[in-house]
Amino acid sequence: MIELKMMMLKSEETEHKYSSSPLEWINMDTNIAYWLHPSSNAQIQLIGNIVTWSSATVGILVYLILFLWHLLRQHRRVYTIPKDSWEHFVLAGAVCVGGWAVNYLPFFLMEKTLFLYHYLPGLTFKILLLPIVLEHIHHDILRSSVSKNTFSAVVLAWISSVYFVYRTFSPLTYGYPALSASELTALRWKDSWDILIRKR
Repeated sequence: MIELKMMMLKSEETEHKYSSSPLEWINMDTNIAYWLHPSSNAQIQLIGNIVTWSSATVGILVYLILFLWHLLRQHRRVYTIPKDSWEHFVLAGAVCVGGWAVNYLPFFLMEKTLFLYHYLPGLTFKILLLPIVLEHIHHDILRSSVSKNTFSAVVLAWISSVYFVYRTFSPLTYGYPALSASELTALRWKDSWDILIRKR
């Protein structure tokens, strides 16, 4: 019991081993181990799909750049997209970016112990923004059929990579099958991830 408690401590100040700061959530620099099999390396971790996670962050940046670009052009009386498309883009962004900000920024003011799962509501809004940005680029930014087809191919490759990462990390999501120590080491794509490896 004492060893278990010691494993869950991050430092001498009794900070939890899997606690994290809001800045670590943006790029998924942290994870949480929930369960480890008593005799094998089978385990359940809160570790997101890094492709989706990173893409959602890029999606917010792209949205803000496009929003400011359209706003600047409209200020100069240059209207590149129809009014209804602009209103849809602004409203969707207000909901998604606003929802992300409301569910993320207050954590910087909190002094309690924080964990990666606190970011999940904000992450949801970021992911919801992705198809809005992709649709806007495809319908309102790209003009030629060649560029639209190329963009569609890139999106298809992106979706395939999301599925590949999901399949790769599913043993850590569902706790089955048990992986070897070398397989678990290969899944440590970031040095900051704490994937448990039982020493035999």
